[in-house]
Amino acid sequence: MTATMKYPWIALAGLLCVARGFGAEPDRRVTALQGLVSRAEVKGPRGSFVTEMTTLADGTARFVQVHPPEDPRKRGRIELLVAGGERAFQRDPQGAFVAAEPGTGAFVLGHDAVRLALVEGSRPARISLPAPKEMGGGTVTIELGDYRNVIGLELPFSATFVHSAAPADRFEYRYTTLLPFRIAPGSPSPSGSEPVSLFERLADLAAIAQAHERVMAAHRASDAGMLTADDAERTTVSGRGRLTEVKREDQLARMRQYLGAIRFSRYVDTVIPVIALSSDGSLAWLACEMEAEGIHTADGKSEPIAYAFSWVEHYARDSGDARGQRAWRAIGNASSLRP
Repeated sequence: MTATMKYPWIALAGLLCVARGFGAEPDRRVTALQGLVSRAEVKGPRGSFVTEMTTLADGTARFVQVHPPEDPRKRGRIELLVAGGERAFQRDPQGAFVAAEPGTGAFVLGHDAVRLALVEGSRPARISLPAPKEMGGGTVTIELGDYRNVIGLELPFSATFVHSAAPADRFEYRYTTLLPFRIAPGSPSPSGSEPVSLFERLADLAAIAQAHERVMAAHRASDAGMLTADDAERTTVSGRGRLTEVKREDQLARMRQYLGAIRFSRYVDTVIPVIALSSDGSLAWLACEMEAEGIHTADGKSEPIAYAFSWVEHYARDSGDARGQRAWRAIGNASSLRP
């Protein structure tokens, strides 16, 4: 049974990568997007589902698709993996990763519509590709829209897939998350022949990118609770030439006072964040540059503020909960104010 037959409700996008040719010389626009964490809410002709991916420019990809539990026609969760654009794996019902069936690699990478849009150039509205004969032939069209600037990259937040053999069947992707990242030079890069570890490390990269996005979103919302929710009980802070150990409850109180007096109109990354991850997935850091603008109010007087920082967020796995689930916790931060 082919991947197309096994997963018919999402086979459409799997045609794209083969037609485009991910084995070709990498395009500079694609390699600029070294890593990407994405989440899409999808409406298809046979129901809705959610697709989550973490992809690298070399064709390494972690693919998770989740269907509503009340839909008896679908497996609730599908987990697929592609290593280096070539070897593909799928998680079997016993939880092990096994070699995937032919076509699975193209099937997974074909979902990376954001990279395909970058290949085409500046904000393409439509991409039409010949579908491989091995998957039925015909033409696949991707309609792209809702472009937004994400750290200097113009990325589509909507993508609709249509196959010429079934033009009424539209798979409408609405991206709720698009988080570009880079792997820190000199740090371990997810690789190797062991698929479980590779799948987990890609999930770790996504978790760190998402933790950073919560930091940024918390500032934009002036939400001290969100800002400190991922903190360990004690963290180490480096700034102004000094190290300080901070309790989480003290940091929460300090941030409530700080954010309570500020409303940000802009709080954004200005370069793609850099992530370093240990080979065993126990430690990580993320480095960023950002700029902020807003209004500070104190003693009944308001004044505009604007500043820029770079900082490094440090993370470690906690000891786990009663179910053995180990979360990433922020254990430190080192920051520098731009002159």
